[in-house]
Amino acid sequence: MKTFVTVCLLLLPIASQSRERTSIPNSSSLLNHETGIQSLSIPSLNDWSDTPSVLTHSPDSIANFSSSDSEKDSLVLDFNHGGFYRKRHRPHVFVLSELDRARQVPYRESFAMMDFNRVTGYFLGLGSPGFGDIGAHDEIGTTGGFGYGFADKRWEYRLGAEFRLPLSNLSKIEHDSGYRHNIYSPHTLAIGGEFHNITSTDDAWRAGRIENAADAFFAREDFRDYFKLAGWDGYLAYRPSRNYEMRLDWRSDHYQSLSQEVFYGRWGGNKVLPPNPPISEGHMNSLVFSSQHESVHTRSRETPNLFGDSISIEQLAGMSSLFQIELGHMPGSDFGFNRYVFDSRKFSPIAHGISFDTRLLFEATTGDTLYQKWEFLGGPGSLPANYRKSLYGNRMLLLNTELRFSLAMLSGVFHSPDINLVVYNDLGKIGTAAQDEGIFKGFGFSGPSSILYNVGVGIGWTNGIQVGATWPTNVKDDPRVIFRLQRAF
Repeated sequence: MKTFVTVCLLLLPIASQSRERTSIPNSSSLLNHETGIQSLSIPSLNDWSDTPSVLTHSPDSIANFSSSDSEKDSLVLDFNHGGFYRKRHRPHVFVLSELDRARQVPYRESFAMMDFNRVTGYFLGLGSPGFGDIGAHDEIGTTGGFGYGFADKRWEYRLGAEFRLPLSNLSKIEHDSGYRHNIYSPHTLAIGGEFHNITSTDDAWRAGRIENAADAFFAREDFRDYFKLAGWDGYLAYRPSRNYEMRLDWRSDHYQSLSQEVFYGRWGGNKVLPPNPPISEGHMNSLVFSSQHESVHTRSRETPNLFGDSISIEQLAGMSSLFQIELGHMPGSDFGFNRYVFDSRKFSPIAHGISFDTRLLFEATTGDTLYQKWEFLGGPGSLPANYRKSLYGNRMLLLNTELRFSLAMLSGVFHSPDINLVVYNDLGKIGTAAQDEGIFKGFGFSGPSSILYNVGVGIGWTNGIQVGATWPTNVKDDPRVIFRLQRAF
């Protein structure tokens, strides 16, 4: 019975994250699919007492309206987006909070309500997945949580807050009846910080927390390495729009290795979970500049398929990017290093039912050799036909591409709007450079044969499960099975 309850707890969030949709517009509401903004006649803020309110916390639904007589905000549970969002009912101007559902993790993940891995074992927590807003104009944001790992018998916690300042004349905005000031919030400057003592990882981009927990529990595969992160950070963030942020961040953390406490999942035969490697322990101070953009949305269309039947299709469209420089040669730090990260993801519907999606990832670390700051290739999210993190160095270049064909377009048998035939192409290169070499040195390119290349094919949902197989091309080897609860990028 205990095992059954645990399985249910692990799988519950998966269903909530499997699909994200944008409703198909009707004849009275035209939707611009490139911008995600509806063409509507917007009243001025002074006339909003009898008009519907804007759903401001959901970028995919920024112009969706709902009627309400209440003048207070309310919390609404939305399983499509995996939790609560705030439904706006008051006629006021909002400053901007953090990016919503960004694909990259620049520092550390949102707080875990539940987890299972080889370090903490079962983990249960209570906290906020993001910022909760306080004040008449959301000028204060708070976040936090605490939890307990039953295998390492350790409490974890996080507590953060930020104060947001609008960089616009609010009185002028309130009297402006134009759509820009009624839908968009003013440029915002945020000052914030956080104290934390948590189990952290540098591998969140490889596999999401819930997916990795399911892999560890059912298949005895843990694709992340873990360490203890205890300290604080303070930041200054500029948000010119809902989907873009520039941030200057001071981080002061103590890094500590964590021993492996769990060696077996509940299934998986005689397989043993991989060991959790030690890291370079000590205190680290760093100054970090980040630029992050997130404008990916699900686009829905009605179109005829190859046989003339009217069908619905869903495709991802937009861009997501992260550019980050971490300067680790700082006073009071036990280490001296610099790290550079560029992660760009593009989702391109090139025709009805055909998409070409790409992710380009570049990472380079100079200075001291630190395990937690090194780059690795192999396994889900990188080169899936190679074993997990089997290739390592301090220079990495990765290109993942997916060519997606809607099965509803190709056949009258499939009617789901978001199931696709997927062709995977994954190319990567990793190398090691001396401490004083430039960030573009050390790759050791010696022609096409020096680039690792995986090719695969499978079936995948637009936002959800992916099933298939992938092969390495540099060596003769059996294919590796792809079974993922989320997209690779």
